[in-house]
Amino acid sequence: MERFKLITEYIKDIIQGTLYEGHIFAVGGSVRDMQMKNAIKDIDLVIDIENGGVEFAKFCMERGLLTHDVVIYERFGTAMFKFTEFPDDEIECVMTRGEKYPDRNSRNPETVFAGIEEDCIRRDLTINALYYNISTGEIVDMVGGLKDIEDKVIRTTNENPDIVFDDDPLRVLRVVRFATRYGWEIEPKTYASMKKYVDRLEIISKERIKDEFNKILLSDNATMGIRTLCDIGAMKYIIPEVDEMIGMEQNAFHFGDVFEHTMALLDYDTKHFKDGDVAVRLALFLHDIGKIRTRSVGDDGRVHFYEHEFVGSEMVVDILKRLKYDNKTIDIVQFLVKNHMRTKSFGNDCVKIKPKSFNKLAYTCKNEYLYKALARVIDCDNNSHKEEHNITGQYDYFVSHMNEAHKMFNYKLPINGNDVMDVLNISGGLLVKKVLDALLNRAFPNPDTLTRESCLKQIPKIATEILKKEKKLFVENFCKFE
Repeated sequence: MERFKLITEYIKDIIQGTLYEGHIFAVGGSVRDMQMKNAIKDIDLVIDIENGGVEFAKFCMERGLLTHDVVIYERFGTAMFKFTEFPDDEIECVMTRGEKYPDRNSRNPETVFAGIEEDCIRRDLTINALYYNISTGEIVDMVGGLKDIEDKVIRTTNENPDIVFDDDPLRVLRVVRFATRYGWEIEPKTYASMKKYVDRLEIISKERIKDEFNKILLSDNATMGIRTLCDIGAMKYIIPEVDEMIGMEQNAFHFGDVFEHTMALLDYDTKHFKDGDVAVRLALFLHDIGKIRTRSVGDDGRVHFYEHEFVGSEMVVDILKRLKYDNKTIDIVQFLVKNHMRTKSFGNDCVKIKPKSFNKLAYTCKNEYLYKALARVIDCDNNSHKEEHNITGQYDYFVSHMNEAHKMFNYKLPINGNDVMDVLNISGGLLVKKVLDALLNRAFPNPDTLTRESCLKQIPKIATEILKKEKKLFVENFCKFE
């Protein structure tokens, strides 16, 4: 807030007595947040002079008031710059304008100079259409944004919301995002129009959809946003698989269906973790997505979801690739979904987890970030069942013991699958993996003691033990290697 005042006072001084005096307005989020006494992140300026945004930037450049990193878009009449006096604050400056779309499927509007009234109406929401006259300090409110802030209502600038959503269907998601962010009601006519035009999300790029969805998911009211997306029919254009979670009955350990269990996880996370980690939030949201492909009912009538974590881990790759998430995020989410069942059998306060098990988890997690993220997912999941089945206190216990197991991070056996095949004279198969897993188990808790020579020596004995134990599985390889 203080920064906003300093910058606007600075602009007021430099435009005094010039053609820009009285014609430059702060608009959008900065004015909304000023009224709500929230932190102000970005400052957007509009100038009700033709090509005013570009010309004002040039005006400031000529006077040596800007840093070197000035970006001008002549085609759109937009300039991005930083004042030398405030090098950490980027300013976007544009002329007041109207926008016309060549056709209903175009996402590239034609920009024309227009008065402040038309500039206001082209904006999405009343709370984002407040103008602060930098010269006079007056708030210009032409669409009732101040009252909507007072009443805590999300409403479109145009009295006919159909026009707003038809012009840019992404605004359907923006409405949900702002309603979620503030926990406000969406005005009924606006809500009805969102349902009417939600199918036009088909013309929006997945990248833009992903960006809005992330902001909803990271909100402290994330479940409110998710429920709204489902209610208006938007989820089928984001992650359609989620709709299948609604109404899917679970076993006796859970309350509600798969969807309600998932909402409980998100609610728990928003109350206890505030770090804005989108990968973790995605993992929480999708941790049980595999249940829609694995549900079965036993002869006793009990519901099962065998190996849903593994099925789900493959599903999230397809889902997140479809939404154009980066590979790093996809890898993290896949890992967390795949491993979220790792401590389910260990009991309250992790009392049954042995040091060896923590070492194995440390090996699996590879680094501190992953085991803390996994602990977070597990903690949220374990506290989102029926009360009598909740497992409390695991996060801190889990993290403290994993800290002690860090020596297993990035551990690699001194041999590989080729070595196993050479010793056993086989061409591959599950047996190779079983032998390597057995050797890995022997590396805990002191991995430095396992040398290449000792590994090679143990291979025949380990293979024999496996074959004896699982003869039917490995009948083709059953022989003695000792």
